[in-house]
Amino acid sequence: MTKTITLIKTQKRKGRYNIYLDGKYAFPLGEDVLIRFGLSKGRELTTEQIDNLKEADNTSKAYQKALNYLAHQLRTKKEIKDHLHQNEVTENDIEKTLNKLTEMGLVDDLKYAQSFVRTTAKTADKGPTVIKSKLKQKGITESAIEEALLEFPEEQQIINGVTAAKKSVRHFHSESFRTKTNKIRQQLMQKGFNGDVINLIMEELDLQPDETQEQEALTIQGDKLWRKNHRYTGTKRQQKVRQGLYRKGFSGDLIDQYLKDKSEEE
Repeated sequence: MTKTITLIKTQKRKGRYNIYLDGKYAFPLGEDVLIRFGLSKGRELTTEQIDNLKEADNTSKAYQKALNYLAHQLRTKKEIKDHLHQNEVTENDIEKTLNKLTEMGLVDDLKYAQSFVRTTAKTADKGPTVIKSKLKQKGITESAIEEALLEFPEEQQIINGVTAAKKSVRHFHSESFRTKTNKIRQQLMQKGFNGDVINLIMEELDLQPDETQEQEALTIQGDKLWRKNHRYTGTKRQQKVRQGLYRKGFSGDLIDQYLKDKSEEE
């Protein structure tokens, strides 16, 4: 059984048309499907052909959604798939869309990963471990990630790490030298740099103890502890402050001198 196209009516939406069969509205189609199948008034369509047209239109709409999503920036296959799922596109149309985008070179997870690594290496203070984690979340395979990370050589990691570490040095200026060094290492690890690279970063940073800075830092931390332990008096208060300053990495000699000065003030 066939039906005849009696009217092809333009929708208000650009590039969309309503198809009428035997005088009645039947279904909408996009312009690309209309042209591809050579539809015109008077054309007869079988039930199978009608189903094929509807399927082609669904695939076309899915493809257009993906193109619109890609218009702003590069995307991974997973990101496109998730976006189409959110737009209630069927799994079959998603698969067709991804295949077409891949064939046209519009989606390439390896190129995406390489671009992501290069950009992050230039604009952020993150190391490879953090970058790797972010790429995994975007659905990039392990092998593609490893290849992409070649775009972030160790030399550049050290440069980025030193820049990040110098900011930490300023931030931890009121800490003891030992605590400051440990916290810088911890921050570099949190930012995604591995142990070997961190050692090279610290060598490049070449931090050296400064007696004046250490004294100033101890005074700041000591005064905080002194106020915090105000409910204690005499030896008990000094013991609490001493323990706190030891934990913060200050030397026994500096602590003794600080507590001696505090005793004289009392």
